[in-house]
Amino acid sequence: MSHTDRKHVQTELTEDEYESFQEIAAERGMTVKEAGHEALVRWVERQRCPDPTDRAFTVLDELDTVPLPSTAATDARQESDIVEEWRGSDVSFMLAENPSDHQA
Repeated sequence: MSHTDRKHVQTELTEDEYESFQEIAAERGMTVKEAGHEALVRWVERQRCPDPTDRAFTVLDELDTVPLPSTAATDARQESDIVEEWRGSDVSFMLAENPSDHQA
């Protein structure tokens, strides 16, 4: 990327913020400009990464803590011990739109 392809970004800091920023940049052997560039690039990267605390990633954990309703027809988590190998021709079954219509 040539120098002419770059864009300039400007912001304002309080005196305390600037002093802290300048000290940390110096501790790392960087100029304020270099540290500012790194800070902005890292901020953009973090914004693009999914947030592991987002409910989309935690909803399954939440469901594991909620008891199943008493009207649940099946609970596959509790039936694994009764499921046997199925050969395809030794059992007949019917799929229903509403399983509660076909309960015994």
